[in-house]
Amino acid sequence: MHEMAITQEIVNVVDEARLGAGENAQVVKVVIQIGKFTAVVPDCIKFYYDMMTENTPMHGAELEFNVVQTVVHCKGCGVDFEFEEVSFICPECGSGDTDIISGRELLVESIEVS
Repeated sequence: MHEMAITQEIVNVVDEARLGAGENAQVVKVVIQIGKFTAVVPDCIKFYYDMMTENTPMHGAELEFNVVQTVVHCKGCGVDFEFEEVSFICPECGSGDTDIISGRELLVESIEVS
């Protein structure tokens, strides 16, 4: 359900950018970067976007999602690895002293208007 609030913020960002291009600008495409660690579901974002933008110049825009894998860095041995399980244990050295270095992204990457 958190996708609804997230989508509202996306719509706000898109509308602000659209207005910057001119009152009559039509949104053609929106590229959204979503990190896997956010647990945001792209299909839900699309559903809410279509609902929230109905009868606006933003409706009907193509939504493209760039999903970013969760990558974790081991402070113990320096290896970077993709987070696949519910564990932040380094597969190389077994250390739990790790940092997430990608996968938490959630941003509007680009907006195309006509």
